[in-house]
Amino acid sequence: MESDIPSDLIGMYAKVIAEHRVWFQQFDKGRLKKWEDLLKNNSEAAICEAATRKLLSDNTIEVKPCNNYSGKSPDYICTKGDKQFYVEVTCVSINKLTNKCGMPPDRPADGGHYPFLLTDVLLGEICNKTPQCSDLNSPCILCVGTLHYNAGSDYFGKLAAMALLTGTPQFATNWNPETGDVVGDPHQITNLRDSAFIRFTKKADGIIEYARTPISAVLLCPFVCLPVEVVGMLHPNPNHPFDRALLPKIEFCRLVEGYQNGLLTVEWI
Repeated sequence: MESDIPSDLIGMYAKVIAEHRVWFQQFDKGRLKKWEDLLKNNSEAAICEAATRKLLSDNTIEVKPCNNYSGKSPDYICTKGDKQFYVEVTCVSINKLTNKCGMPPDRPADGGHYPFLLTDVLLGEICNKTPQCSDLNSPCILCVGTLHYNAGSDYFGKLAAMALLTGTPQFATNWNPETGDVVGDPHQITNLRDSAFIRFTKKADGIIEYARTPISAVLLCPFVCLPVEVVGMLHPNPNHPFDRALLPKIEFCRLVEGYQNGLLTVEWI
């Protein structure tokens, strides 16, 4: 089986792959075969699934595969005490991120990095996976993983999470139309175009509505360095709210009350 997997990934993630195979042994053989096929055909996606399962287990979560074989349900069903939630995993490939950000995946890149460069890529993953998180009876978390070292290290952190909550920030200034002079100091604004969970209504009346409510929270998971520095963001009004205390080792950001009136402030909890 492993002969079809890129050798560099085998070496880097051998322990994660081996542990995932052992974990699968408690379930029917069809589930392991399905994952082994994914490992051969899309090794990055399979490794991100395995690494996510380990991340959850390290947070004392009991993880089981979902019952649905069709691929239309989330990857995992998770329990801790009397709480239950689902987890769907998606992987942003090394090639996709290399082409988008122009950074080599395996060595330090030269120059400064713009932390919001991949906001549209991450938002695309969230949009694509929303249907798979729908029609559930419990919260659903989307884990967005990558094995691209530089992009994961530079673009999957707190600034990226905050940009997904509020939309990519822009700088603006007020000016006097009669004199052409700038009035006051520059300030940040956003049009919510690439915000994951809120947007302006189509009436252009400044009213905010909610988007992608089947997703209760998102985790950005750069599975490229140890320890894995995962950050999360909470949907302000999901179909099923997620209790962030279930993942105490992970910091989550959320919108502070007042965002409904256009005052977008983010706090970490």
